[in-house]
Amino acid sequence: MTTTLHSRVEDDILNRIQSGDWHVGDRLPKEEDLAAQLGVSRSTLRIAFASLERKGVLQRKKRAGTRIISDRPTSRFSMVTGGISEVLSLGRDTRFDISSTRSVADDSVAVLSGLESETGHWLEITGTRKIDENEPPFNWSQIYVTGRYAGIAPALGKGVTSVFEVIEDAFGTKVSRVSQKVLAIACPDRAAKAMGLAEGDPVLQIVARLYDQDDRLFEVSSATFDPERFQVNTDVRVE
Repeated sequence: MTTTLHSRVEDDILNRIQSGDWHVGDRLPKEEDLAAQLGVSRSTLRIAFASLERKGVLQRKKRAGTRIISDRPTSRFSMVTGGISEVLSLGRDTRFDISSTRSVADDSVAVLSGLESETGHWLEITGTRKIDENEPPFNWSQIYVTGRYAGIAPALGKGVTSVFEVIEDAFGTKVSRVSQKVLAIACPDRAAKAMGLAEGDPVLQIVARLYDQDDRLFEVSSATFDPERFQVNTDVRVE
């Protein structure tokens, strides 16, 4: 596979940081000076900078230059929401570690306010998501399944990536509609402990409702994300 010039520049900068030529907290030389040192154009250098900034290695500020904030790239999950498949990608492309399950009654949880399960109870599933096994979770989730599908509890073992896929496999149903909203909130205590953050830190919360092919609600989720390692990109076309 061919390596692009800006990728080689990115690797060179990261190698210099990790070898100790530059240290966390240092400011890098001015763009024009560093580009000359590396023998590349400023546009190529900027592409490399942008990539390292997305990975949490560099921080760029106008009139303040480029500062090193980490010596290791941080994995980040990027969810592109251009269609239902992309919206559901989080549940397919990351690892979900379940910490607990329990039965909860209608209206006993804020996210279920105004909603009713066929049995009056929901199966609550709490867990975290990881991109890489060696990194802390970037997500803490509580998922609620209606009583119709609460029988999936024994199937929620190790290796489950998404609850909705367990429901699809067990009952032959399919996700046909997803309604979700994204909020900026202060991190709750339980989520903070799970993700290695401080209680009250700013985090993203996505509340989603999943409907089957008969447009019946079958799953509600409240997911809290570390904003440094998660982003939502929307790409839509007007026909």
